[in-house]
Amino acid sequence: MRILIAGTHRCGSTWVANVLGQSPGIHNVYEPDSPYTDILGTVVRNRLGEYPSLEPGQGSSWYSMVWDLAFAGGWPWSRSPSARKLGRGLSRSPAAFRDHGVAVLARTVSAAVPRHDPHVIVKSANCGFSVEWIARRYHPRVVIQRRNPLNVVSSWMALNIEPDRLDDPAVQRLWLAPHGLTRPTTFPSRVAEVAWTVGVLTVALKDTAARHPDWIVISHDELSLDPYEGFTSLFARLGLPWTPRVKAYLEAADDPAFVVTGANPLGHPNAQTAAADGTSRRVQQATQYRRRLTPTQVAEARSILEDLPLGEWGVPTGGA
Repeated sequence: MRILIAGTHRCGSTWVANVLGQSPGIHNVYEPDSPYTDILGTVVRNRLGEYPSLEPGQGSSWYSMVWDLAFAGGWPWSRSPSARKLGRGLSRSPAAFRDHGVAVLARTVSAAVPRHDPHVIVKSANCGFSVEWIARRYHPRVVIQRRNPLNVVSSWMALNIEPDRLDDPAVQRLWLAPHGLTRPTTFPSRVAEVAWTVGVLTVALKDTAARHPDWIVISHDELSLDPYEGFTSLFARLGLPWTPRVKAYLEAADDPAFVVTGANPLGHPNAQTAAADGTSRRVQQATQYRRRLTPTQVAEARSILEDLPLGEWGVPTGGA
């Protein structure tokens, strides 16, 4: 079975992938299309932009290169320090040399390296405009993850994540124009600019999921409120066995000092600061924006988000 987990950066999908990964027979592939964690992501950004936007069935040898390898289990040496060093060197090579060399290597590995785990989970925060393209070509079980966008914005601000302008012609034609959206010429603040980028990416995920009722949509906020019920339901829907190891990991992850492992798409630490009163990590996550943003920043982000067609995927009533 192939499983795709798609969301925005900082939506909590690493936690979800790691919990699912405790089930037997699972192999996780993290962010194969991110330029911050994979040389293939650097190639894709050069050829298709930060957030590729492809229509279902559209031909793209560059994008298929990434996903052929990802669903084959990714680079077999992905955790090797020497391989990461080689990747950093390649990323600084002339683009034409780098892109074609990496493409040949990726296609060779996809075809030649045997995989032993029966299930592959691929997690991506850069595929929001192309989930249908991936679904049509690879037929994975699709899990779309959403989160209170104020919490996502607050995390981008805290980690200084640079918002993309989303000015690629394909993004304009397939996503902005149909919604009558135009990127403002100027923003009153950086938090407003981040909110616009986060909001548009969330709109794309929301609209795509609405066209596919067979896909699974999960909420990080709801999982944080009741992880046991939320994850047992998700495991059942995916047909994955719930084991003592899964339960133990989920309980450990509730510790305030717990560190989420796994590739981080933007190279930032996943560790969370424990609350002074020992509040569990998941409870902290649900109200993260209140500690990271000032009231003025919350108001600015909210004003941008409320102008986007987010519906129930927007800021909850009362901002909870």
